[in-house]
Amino acid sequence: MKPSLSYQDISLVPRNLSQVNSRQEIDLSLNLDSHGTTNKLRLPVLPAPMDTICSVDMCRILSENGMLGMIHRFQPIEKRKDNYTTLQADGLDVVIAVGLDEKEIIDEFYSLGTRAFIVDVANGFNTVVEPTIKRIRDLKNTYIICGNVDSEEGFEYLSDLGVDAIRVGIGSGSMCTTSIMTGVGQGIVSSIQECRSIKEKIGSNSLLIADGGIRAVGDIAKALTVGADAVMVGRVLAGTKEAEGNILKYNGKLYKAYRGSASYAVQQKRGKNPYYVEGDETIVEYKGGVQNILDQIDAGLRSSMSYMAANNLEQLKKNGSYVVKHNIS
Repeated sequence: MKPSLSYQDISLVPRNLSQVNSRQEIDLSLNLDSHGTTNKLRLPVLPAPMDTICSVDMCRILSENGMLGMIHRFQPIEKRKDNYTTLQADGLDVVIAVGLDEKEIIDEFYSLGTRAFIVDVANGFNTVVEPTIKRIRDLKNTYIICGNVDSEEGFEYLSDLGVDAIRVGIGSGSMCTTSIMTGVGQGIVSSIQECRSIKEKIGSNSLLIADGGIRAVGDIAKALTVGADAVMVGRVLAGTKEAEGNILKYNGKLYKAYRGSASYAVQQKRGKNPYYVEGDETIVEYKGGVQNILDQIDAGLRSSMSYMAANNLEQLKKNGSYVVKHNIS
């Protein structure tokens, strides 16, 4: 029985002589497709498609930083379309989140110009995702993100369906209570390693997106080192001025709401009977503009990669080495 490792269980260890002369020469970019012709990201970081994260303002700032914004699915279709056309009018590319019961909506957004979709489901290792993936795949020049999966079997399943990028991690997010409520899920580091192993074994071109458990910039560095191609973040962006939601004042301090996509409030918002929830709800301290957070991510990754003798993300994976910080039974 192998240990289940999370980011807090490991620490990166430099074991290669670094030849990085300047942190500014490090290449943090990521090509979203295997041919390098679609949406090159300046930073290998994506926002979680949560209703307290993804706003029009967030999409704008991310785009200005060479990143991709997302329009979440927890709002009326007309508002989603309005947000998309507003951003499209400014020439900004975004990813549209869709559920399994939104096949006609997929066609509507495609006719508006959408080419990148995220099939936003809790369990991507299920036959119910196939019709939605096939519908998007049958449209020309589309890009599909799907998940979540937590095993090599799940990763291979979505890869075989032609998913371009696969979200890895179940129960790892700070607002996700899946592991508590269901007993399902392993440590995110172990999930990444297992899925990376099968990705290389079968020669999959699907990107591996580490999703959940990011508390600090160092965790992003750990995820990329142990095998993720990109990292999806929620809490890191929560509480910023651009995150969706109102600013709250409590005991003299400013806060913003932050909640999981399977939380009571989100399910109620969607008109569903929230008799069973797998998401938490909280408030986080107000952080100001998100640009400061993005700058911290950029600086932290460059510093980590200079220690790890990596001039780019592929070298980071190749040179990656870590120790377990305490005994894991």
